[in-house]
Amino acid sequence: MRGCVTSGLAAVVVLGSASSVFAADEPLSACFDAVGTFLTTNINPDDGADVGRSLISLTNGGHFFLTDSNEGGEAGFAPFTEGRGAWRCVSDESGELHILATVLDFTHKTEAFPEQKIARLNYDAVYDEESGKLSADVKIYFMPIDADPMDPANLKDPILNHISGTRVAAQ
Repeated sequence: MRGCVTSGLAAVVVLGSASSVFAADEPLSACFDAVGTFLTTNINPDDGADVGRSLISLTNGGHFFLTDSNEGGEAGFAPFTEGRGAWRCVSDESGELHILATVLDFTHKTEAFPEQKIARLNYDAVYDEESGKLSADVKIYFMPIDADPMDPANLKDPILNHISGTRVAAQ
């Protein structure tokens, strides 16, 4: 079984990268080094300000779970649900292993945000196996609740975010 390792001791994990070119699908087991839960800090890429925390979990069955500290809403955003999604393992043209993931959640109707929406989140992350750290650029797409979030035509005007975090380990 091939590990999720590149040069040195770093493992590269890319979540939902739409711009990368991938050479081959790999079995999920090829990326099992990245399975686990990560506590992240969510960072505004425009000014570097911390805007919240999240828990991201990747399972060995290809499931992706997201909990965010801002689910109650924040300035300019409606309250939203936890996210659920799926991931798969692929290799790029150089043989590096990547994880592609798509995560979905929903906004809640409020007086300030009367239209409920569905959101799709795409992650483009790097995981360092040696340190257990995960870093990702995130694209968030909002669309009407009845839109198909899997249709690329509905992925317009992404909101950009960045996360950085560490693996949660049992004590």
